[in-house]
Amino acid sequence: MDAEREALQSTAYPEVQTFCQKHGLMFEVVDLRWGMQNTEATNYLTAELCLEEVDRCRKTSIGPAFVVSLFGGTG
Repeated sequence: MDAEREALQSTAYPEVQTFCQKHGLMFEVVDLRWGMQNTEATNYLTAELCLEEVDRCRKTSIGPAFVVSLFGGTG
């Protein structure tokens, strides 16, 4: 997932940021898994922490918001 995260940060996000600025919009990225500790994942807190962060973002934003879930793996 690190390669995907790097590609988003180096290529996609700057392009979206430029587009938003041209249209008077603000673009913010919240990476819900960045800095997530293994203990949180093993204690099954991941979903709860992510939903709390999404709720916090909704409350602090004055405009529309959307969530994109990208995940990889097999099985």
